[in-house]
Amino acid sequence: MNIFEIILLIAVISTLNAVCFFIGVNVRQKVDKGEPIKLPEVNPIKSYREHQVQKAVDEKQHRDDIILDNIEHYDGTPYGQKDVP
Repeated sequence: MNIFEIILLIAVISTLNAVCFFIGVNVRQKVDKGEPIKLPEVNPIKSYREHQVQKAVDEKQHRDDIILDNIEHYDGTPYGQKDVP
C-alpha cells in the first residue's frame, strides 16, 4: 500500500468513528428520555417501487406543467409553444 491509500484508509475510519459516536449519543439521549428507538426499515424492493411511482408522478407533473405553460402562452400561432412528450 502506498501512502495515499494509507491516508485515505485512516480518513475513512476516522469519519466512521465520528459517525458511530454521534449515533450512539443520539440513541443514549432517546434512552434517557424514555423514547422508543426505531430501527430503520431497509427494504430495497419497497424503495424501488416507491421510486418508480414517484418517477411516474414527476413525469406526469412535468407533462402537465408544459401543457399549462403552452395554454398560458398561446396567441393563435405555434410560436412559443413547447413540445409535449
